[in-house]
Amino acid sequence: MRNIWLILSLLFISISLPLMVWGFWPPRRETIILPLLPAPGMPSLPEARTIHLTFSPVMRAGDAQIVELNLSADGEAADNSLYEEYNVIVEARLELPFADVRPADVVSTALVEGGAATFYWEVNPREEEDLRGTVWLYLRLIPKAGGEETRQPVSAQLIGIRSKSMMGRTGSEARVWGVVGTILGLGLGILSAKRRAR
Repeated sequence: MRNIWLILSLLFISISLPLMVWGFWPPRRETIILPLLPAPGMPSLPEARTIHLTFSPVMRAGDAQIVELNLSADGEAADNSLYEEYNVIVEARLELPFADVRPADVVSTALVEGGAATFYWEVNPREEEDLRGTVWLYLRLIPKAGGEETRQPVSAQLIGIRSKSMMGRTGSEARVWGVVGTILGLGLGILSAKRRAR
């Protein structure tokens, strides 16, 4: 009977501990770095700029993650006449089928000389699968003196996210089962040790 308690303890821990570690371990994040290239038929920004796209390529099913896009300036502008003549607006949108994305619409912010623009999306896959989508970045130039504005896409970066489970459990289920199972396993182990000591 004493061996049964010990076997049950080891069984609970051997199943629950990997679930708990997997459920709590932070997913790996990677950053894609790209130069911002000028859009055809549109005035170029006076300073060089870089796009940083950060996300987790693999995530737990049932969990959400934050996708971040940052547009930063590299050095100073040689000529700031563009910012004097136009209101510069940068817009972004994340298209990711089979996932709930917030915000779902185009988001925008003003871009000033030497300034940065950062966008965030919360991504929640609807089920366990491989997701493929596109992060769009647009540039809008609105003449301060009035007139027709110009809007062009300047980046369309493909993004892939894999949503997976462990032993058929989502992230939240793995955390609950992992913690409860590990506590039960340790409890049974302590009970077995006390019975052996008698």
